[in-house]
Amino acid sequence: AEVEVGGAVIKALVAIEGLSPGDIVLVHAGVVLEKVDREDVLRNLTVYYDLMKYHYVFNGVSEEEASSRAREDLVKLAVELGVPADEVLRSVQEGAEPQGVGSGGRPPEVPERAFSVEYTVQLAETDYLQVMHYTNYMRVCERAFMALLREVGLSYTRLIHEYGVFIPTVEVSAKIKSPARMDNTLRVYVWVEEIGRKHVKYRCVVENATTGRVSADVVHVAVCTDTAITSSHEIPEDLRAALSRYLISPSPP
Repeated sequence: AEVEVGGAVIKALVAIEGLSPGDIVLVHAGVVLEKVDREDVLRNLTVYYDLMKYHYVFNGVSEEEASSRAREDLVKLAVELGVPADEVLRSVQEGAEPQGVGSGGRPPEVPERAFSVEYTVQLAETDYLQVMHYTNYMRVCERAFMALLREVGLSYTRLIHEYGVFIPTVEVSAKIKSPARMDNTLRVYVWVEEIGRKHVKYRCVVENATTGRVSADVVHVAVCTDTAITSSHEIPEDLRAALSRYLISPSPP
């Protein structure tokens, strides 16, 4: 298939089905790997705008001028991607407004019984642009889950020394929705979505309390093992009962 990349047309092998002319796709090493949802494109472009704006501010440009330059860069990129500039700018404007909250002043996707902790973004967790590196969201979520375990009376220390088990993460699915910057206050919500015979699936929504926007939505799957992580074990009944306090099954799609 012919694919337009940055204004140039190249020939690429197609490794997926169901493509139509005009679709936005992910291309790597000359191979079309994935069809990209338009909503995801707009969300990523909004993050791109945030990053470019902060890049200019970081280099001494005024807030107003930084916004103007970032919008120019965004429009240029949108044109290259074949996305209408007005649609992208509208998405940026909507993204700049604080997101709505649900019951109890929390993001609508967060259930009422979710456990929560607050965390301040540290300098060491940011990259050159002083925004939190995506890998650190996983660490923040793990800290929140450890706090939940302490809350229910079964800390990692107890699990290791009294029960002889560990629950390492084996799978992560994450969506980074908006940047978090140094000294921003994060409110991390965590709850359990599934307790299997040997695994636990928990979800974290990271809200940037400084901006009023959700920064990340992360799902972890952890498996119960021995402390040497050489074999899987059934989840101890005490742990199963304790985690059930925060077990909230996901809503059907």
